[in-house]
Amino acid sequence: MTVLYLSQNGITDHIGQSQVAPYVLGLAARGYRIHLLTAEKPGRDALAAEYRRRFEAAGVRWTTIRYHNRPPLLGQLLDVAAMTRAARRITRTERITLVHCRSHPTMPVGLAVKRWTGARLLFDFRDFWADTGIAKGRFVPVYRYMKRLERGFVQRADHVNCLTRRAVDHLRTSYVGSAAAPAFSVVPCCADFDLFRPMDEASATRAGLGIAADATVLLYLGSIGADYLLDRMMALFVELRALRPDAIFLFVVNNAEDAVRAAAAAAGLPPDAIRLTNAPRAGVPALVSASDLSVIFIRADLSKIGCSPTKLGETLACGVPVIANAGVGDLDELLSPEINGSLVLPDFSPDVMRAGLEQLLNGCLTPAKIRASALALSLESGVDAFASIYEAIGVGRAHEQG
Repeated sequence: MTVLYLSQNGITDHIGQSQVAPYVLGLAARGYRIHLLTAEKPGRDALAAEYRRRFEAAGVRWTTIRYHNRPPLLGQLLDVAAMTRAARRITRTERITLVHCRSHPTMPVGLAVKRWTGARLLFDFRDFWADTGIAKGRFVPVYRYMKRLERGFVQRADHVNCLTRRAVDHLRTSYVGSAAAPAFSVVPCCADFDLFRPMDEASATRAGLGIAADATVLLYLGSIGADYLLDRMMALFVELRALRPDAIFLFVVNNAEDAVRAAAAAAGLPPDAIRLTNAPRAGVPALVSASDLSVIFIRADLSKIGCSPTKLGETLACGVPVIANAGVGDLDELLSPEINGSLVLPDFSPDVMRAGLEQLLNGCLTPAKIRASALALSLESGVDAFASIYEAIGVGRAHEQG
């Protein structure tokens, strides 16, 4: 009996490396037989070959389709069609007992597999995908159509997993009211605590970036986009510079460097106060550990009540406190100066930002305590949670199947 795991995010994407492959490998190590089906971007052959070796060693079968991003939106439909054909071939040779659909784009494929095979269906909801598309203002009629489909996706699933408690509450209130309602669970985005940990070479990392050993370093980790409030982050840094004139804002990003420099200039910040770099996944923990605190500012609206930032677990695992804004996922409940040396700002006024920074800079929690407080965001905890979901759905492990 096989779990067919569907993800439009490719394994060679950042999200695939941090939030798909680790879970699949962890579940395989716990005895589940998994066939992974993903959409992969071309030109990443070496990384794909590395993961194929890892999957083969773990007993995971991996089928890929080519990811289509052109033409816009139609590419999504091409992916769904190609993934449906590939899933059909897989169901002809393997007995699928569960189809695990990661996010909305794979749900049409998962529902088809359920119809063909009678398999149980896990809707791994992630975030409010359609609402995010509507908020961005592109192809709004299409995303509104997908939003209408969302109710059926939830109601036809056997189990729905969300990243936040707020998302579960919203879905139950909006969509569920029958005796045949699916079961719900919450598994936040988790981090590999074996990889992300406090590193000892902070001074060397800072020196390589031209940052003084005693400077205060604010970190932003991840992509830059419309959802991430770059102007607000620069305003926060202005307040930090008022408290610590030698402060440096370190961006570990893989895009939009020109936008970062423009935002810094608009905020009146000197160019030498900004550092921009990127690194392969294995090199990120050293950059995080070279920081004193990290910022996570995300647009707060309906589309973000289901948001669980991957960078949160990665940053806390390295023992670095986080300053975030209110109204995003479960961050208001998760972050606390007493528990993890971190906090949530109720608004973006300069006085509130400066007071929050002063509180964190004067915090007394050690990196080890911050890391220990975040173990619920560890990969091991996440894999355990998904294994419990599989067990509740009735999926047997390979050694139990004879």
